[in-house]
Amino acid sequence: MVRTYAANGTVPGDEPRHRRTRRDFLASRRDLLDAAGRLLAREGSRFSLIDLAAEAGVSTATAYRHFTDVPAVLDAYYAELVEGLVGQMTALPPATDALAHFTAVCELWVRDAIAWGRAAIRVRSSRGFLERLRAGDPQIELFYATLSPTVTRLVEEGFAPASSTEQAVLLWVTIFDERVVVDLFDTLGWSVEKIAEELTAAALRALGHVPPAHR
Repeated sequence: MVRTYAANGTVPGDEPRHRRTRRDFLASRRDLLDAAGRLLAREGSRFSLIDLAAEAGVSTATAYRHFTDVPAVLDAYYAELVEGLVGQMTALPPATDALAHFTAVCELWVRDAIAWGRAAIRVRSSRGFLERLRAGDPQIELFYATLSPTVTRLVEEGFAPASSTEQAVLLWVTIFDERVVVDLFDTLGWSVEKIAEELTAAALRALGHVPPAHR
């Protein structure tokens, strides 16, 4: 059978090689980061790139093509985690008011944290949220930029008193610490709905939420 080639050297209908290579590269990276999440949740961060490759079902050489060492894996895992959560938060449909939006963000946060909470605990920084924010940590800056407008809207619509936005976001993040979510889910056996309801109420109280009857 004679194959007919296009001017660029590809066979009509075939996917260009560079596109296949790029797709394969992204797929192997996805496999490695998924494997990192499983290893972190199961064993913590004391694994090697050889362990990571075995967990992901790829060659060690492939793991080294993506990452120079385990800290680079952890950085990439954390960055993807934050970007994924932020992406979902920003994609939420418009809510009727600030309180409804805050509640929706909180529920999404809990549902997402159930999936990666045990892994995320293992890559926590020893530095505080605001310390990292002021130091220019890109993931913390992204997270803060996503949460702060929700806090501002609560104040503007009269659901919370005016206060420092940094302080308000810090309180919110502290209450929704993934260690708390994991503890309530795994240790106490709470449902996702109950966790979201209780933590949302706690966060609103911390922010000085003013119930409608008292406004």
